[in-house]
Amino acid sequence: MPAAPPITCLCPTHGRFERLRDAVACFLLQDYPGEATLLILNDAPEPLVHRNGCRASEWCLDAVRVSPCQSVSVRVINTPHRHANLGAKRQALLEAAQTPLVAHWDDDDLYLPWHLSEAVGALAGPATCAKSRCGWWALGRRECWELQGGVHHNTFEGQMVFRRERALELGGYPPKMSGQAADLLAAFRRAGELNLYRPADGDVSYVYRWADGGGHISACNGQGQQRQAEWLRRNRDFGLGRDGRPQALIPSGNAILWAQARLTGQFHNLLEQLQPRLAPDAWQRASARLAAA
Repeated sequence: MPAAPPITCLCPTHGRFERLRDAVACFLLQDYPGEATLLILNDAPEPLVHRNGCRASEWCLDAVRVSPCQSVSVRVINTPHRHANLGAKRQALLEAAQTPLVAHWDDDDLYLPWHLSEAVGALAGPATCAKSRCGWWALGRRECWELQGGVHHNTFEGQMVFRRERALELGGYPPKMSGQAADLLAAFRRAGELNLYRPADGDVSYVYRWADGGGHISACNGQGQQRQAEWLRRNRDFGLGRDGRPQALIPSGNAILWAQARLTGQFHNLLEQLQPRLAPDAWQRASARLAAA
């Protein structure tokens, strides 16, 4: 069996420290059988800090090597200058990645442990981009609904995996605040290179969290920058502790155990939300896989 190709998950962030920690934990628990890197671009005024106290413009943390063919690392780029819009920020991440495959990785969503493995497995034949046909939409703590759609409706592009060089050839992410990822997804589809697949376990692979309500980019109706600026003024979280000093992004010396501890409760709540909406066998499979993560 050929080795799994190296992959980089592209994660832009600004002022959502605790949400970002969830995204980091989701990445660390992926069962992808190869080399994987989470590349975070932070353009908040406060840098993201390594557990050794490093606040450099760029630093990297190598997590536990799970097996001889599997390794994960978290690479952080801190920049003091705000990018013009989210599309420009995603494009900077795409250009900074150094692997043949890349994955969209939003800082406020949940990615279940088998997400990368299944998405990369769907990159077959002429496909250079793979994305599930559906996604799960979490509306607060007690609601979780399945939504399905085409390229420009409920696309859940936060779960797409694609070939980096081909994305650059297609123009990458357009420099705008809202809809940049959907535009790139549409470019793959026009080229005849998009594989819309269904995850194996009850379509549970990715959960889109409507955490910010009206301040969420998807709810801004063309006023993304203004709404995001307003939301950040009210809710921004730069990861400062009670003493006013920045907290380490991953505070533990054992990153994997930290990730498991952080997400156990959230995954349990997610399963409770999904139980009435999944077939019993699909729910049991998802439960077993989460318990083993």
